Amino acid sequence: AVLAPGAPSADISADTIIDATGKIVMPGFISGHNHLWQSAFRGLAADQELYGWLGALHWTYGDLFVDGDFYTFTLHGALEQLSRGITTTYNHSQRLRGSESQYMESFQAGLDAPQHFIFSYNANVRQPDAKIISDVDRFVKMANKQIGASSLLGVSIHSVGLYTGADKLKVEMQLAQKHQLTAQIHYLEEYQRRFRERKNWPMLRAAGAVRDGVTYAHFIHTTDQIITEAAAAGAAMIWNPLSNGRLASGLVDVPRYLEAGLQIGMGVDGAASADVADPFENMRMGMYALRMQHRSATVMSPIEVLRMHTLATARVLKVDDRVGSLEPGKYADFLLIQPPAGTLFDIASTLVLATQAADIESVFVRGQPVVDGGRVPGHDMVALRNDLLTRVARIVAAAEEAD
Repeated sequence: AVLAPGAPSADISADTIIDATGKIVMPGFISGHNHLWQSAFRGLAADQELYGWLGALHWTYGDLFVDGDFYTFTLHGALEQLSRGITTTYNHSQRLRGSESQYMESFQAGLDAPQHFIFSYNANVRQPDAKIISDVDRFVKMANKQIGASSLLGVSIHSVGLYTGADKLKVEMQLAQKHQLTAQIHYLEEYQRRFRERKNWPMLRAAGAVRDGVTYAHFIHTTDQIITEAAAAGAAMIWNPLSNGRLASGLVDVPRYLEAGLQIGMGVDGAASADVADPFENMRMGMYALRMQHRSATVMSPIEVLRMHTLATARVLKVDDRVGSLEPGKYADFLLIQPPAGTLFDIASTLVLATQAADIESVFVRGQPVVDGGRVPGHDMVALRNDLLTRVARIVAAAEEAD
């Protein structure tokens, strides 16, 4: 039965019956850290770590976007994720060097996709503080009207003040608290810069960026002090195994972090640094790497990593009242999966160890089928991909001409 979102359990009545005989039914995946527009730029800088990769993508092509690019790239990223079972994503949006209207195309694309999303607003911190404040105030007021009435679940702050100055970081955190928003910060990702970034921890504390509602994307090269203080303050992290492996960033010692009491969610990151936004690959990559590191098959059980990519991420993002599990009162976001051939010994183990995105038969968001046999009703994926390829070809040609 597909349940009406938010309906009290006593009043539930089915208006649609789905025959799921022989199928696995599971909650939709949640990705706690994404740059949806990057799905247009896979395979770049295969031999580079984070900053070399940024140079090949952001700093080579970021100045060359025109009207419509962000919309097409973001919509493609959202629909592609959806086809792989990610029903809720945290779009850690990036404005690059585009205009405000071009940047806002990312928000509109999210509204036009049936995937639930949290929009992480990237304020233009090159402006005076008063303008930053007015921009965030205006955006939050506008976006709040969409929450509940669209696929938007909430607004967050994409904080970049850590890399531009303590004053800007403080402004971002004050705005997050003013509007009761979460915030997310890229922090301690690249191994080569670990000592420099660790020195910024006191600045994060002083600015109010070590607290409940603040998450750190990647958060790999920490210290015992940083982990302990983050956990005690109620902060959290998003683990991105595929991206961390692709960019040789390092491996988070998840068992150690959990033992310290840190909340952990999972993300597939941008499709240009993880290349395939597949939560099944993400779970396997993370679990297998930890088992190799600890040389123990008891590290990270399948049910633990499955929960981490669903309900635990929803809790970290503060949306577990609506998504992350299949319960009365929550949105009916779920997947129907055709189990791989063989005996079904354990459902969680089968999902994590033996299932791939191609095994997804249908994806439902708010009780409605949004992916059926790989197709996304209402969206012409062939036309969208052709538009994407044309736009990327133009950007690459412009970069080559400029070079």
